[in-house]
Amino acid sequence: MIRNIIFLVLGIMLGIRLTDFIGYLKLWRNNDLRASEKAALLKYPVASEEHLATWLRREVRILCLVLTMPSSHATKAALVNRTWGARCNKLIFMSSQTDSNLNILQINKSESRKNLYAKVRTGMAYVHKHYLNEYDWFLKADDDTYIVMENLRLFLYPYDPESSVYFGCRFKAYFSQGYMSGGGGYVLSRDALRRLNLFALNSTTICKLNGESEDVQIGHCLQDVGVIAGDTRDFQGHHRFLPVNPFTVFPTILSNSWLEGYFFHKPNKSDCCAASAISFHYVKDFEFELFEFFLYYMRVFGLHRTPRALPSRLGFRQMNERLQHWSQQVTDNKN
Repeated sequence: MIRNIIFLVLGIMLGIRLTDFIGYLKLWRNNDLRASEKAALLKYPVASEEHLATWLRREVRILCLVLTMPSSHATKAALVNRTWGARCNKLIFMSSQTDSNLNILQINKSESRKNLYAKVRTGMAYVHKHYLNEYDWFLKADDDTYIVMENLRLFLYPYDPESSVYFGCRFKAYFSQGYMSGGGGYVLSRDALRRLNLFALNSTTICKLNGESEDVQIGHCLQDVGVIAGDTRDFQGHHRFLPVNPFTVFPTILSNSWLEGYFFHKPNKSDCCAASAISFHYVKDFEFELFEFFLYYMRVFGLHRTPRALPSRLGFRQMNERLQHWSQQVTDNKN
């Protein structure tokens, strides 16, 4: 009798363990399948660049903050709203007045250049409070900036949004790491936005309203709270973020122009811009539609384009090594 009971108990225990083992195998197989599907998505020829770009929109979530004013709502802001802004994961305009046709954060400041920093501070505080954990990166741009969002997501994909870094067109300044051009657009990681709001904007000694331009002050604030200015050039040293209209830098950057002396990294004047360019500034109204046509509509028959796979994501150690490298960069532009 006792022996039968022992065998029964052992049988039940063995059955439970066997069931758990079978469940584990199913879970392992499902996880393996999901990993295989993801790997297949990220490799050619299974996934086209169009599929990868769609996947990146979900994987690299970008909230866009755009400076505008009431007089530009129906023109520049409307153009941003229906062109590159529509490709943001979320688009918010910063203006002193609301508009039923635009998603506007109303900021009670008069529309003048001296108030741009205060407007951006308010916008950064708002998205930190309401959207910090919903998005990975936070882009600030002007309403005459054009952003190629697909190239921005491709560039950002390897980097961890929980690293203290921000990107843009890096300019020289009186403080060591310089700052990112406001007109060319700059993008903060989630942790950079967190540090800016928790440690800088709430401080009585950091981020004071000192009359300097918006981008200089934000850059100084970020440096003071340990946010690293990243390098956005491609492997040939070509700039991806351009703080000017493309027609002013093609075919070459003019000698003795204001731009030549501002770059943190000395530009190649005869070949200034990366094929994976991300932003341009001082874009005229008609040029928004022009860029849309040539970038997203027109195709050249027979033109061969080499397929590109996504870059590898950097691990914790690799990311820290990259941040350390960027933090030690010094300007090579002596103009």
